[in-house]
Amino acid sequence: MLKAIFSAIGAALKAAFSIVRAVISIPGRMLGAALGGRVRAPPEPGSSALVRDLEAELEAELEASRANWSRIAAIIATWCADSMIAGRPLPAPTPPRVTRAVADWLPGLTREECAELVCAGKEAVCEHVAGVCAIAGVRPVQRLQALSTWTPASAYVEPTPGFAAIAWEMPDAQSSTG
Repeated sequence: MLKAIFSAIGAALKAAFSIVRAVISIPGRMLGAALGGRVRAPPEPGSSALVRDLEAELEAELEASRANWSRIAAIIATWCADSMIAGRPLPAPTPPRVTRAVADWLPGLTREECAELVCAGKEAVCEHVAGVCAIAGVRPVQRLQALSTWTPASAYVEPTPGFAAIAWEMPDAQSSTG
């Protein structure tokens, strides 16, 4: 309530000062017009050379940051794939190739987490590493206890026979097609 009162008082003072400023500037504008000067409009927003240079610099930094995160995502996916092929966690890449947080996180990933990262794609890995959007089944980037081995992969389970088993059990069944 008190905040609203002060806000209303501030708005009233701001309006009063803008009116006073406009009234005080009338003689100066009239004198300028009488002497042949003209009132210049304020420059267009963003038309200053400094503003354009700053925008270009910020865009270049953003593009460099995107390229760096894309490179780190590719390194992560490669490490995960190589570790899965080796059947154990390999030594993780170190800074400056990846950030310290990523270097502390990779050696603690499980085989299943590596499979999720490999299948996720660069953009999803970038977002996961940045903490923007998590990949299901993968722990966030944090310091993890390094693993020297993974638990053995589950044994291959023979798939259910499906239609072949049904057809085998019912050799005398009539076909609807012939």
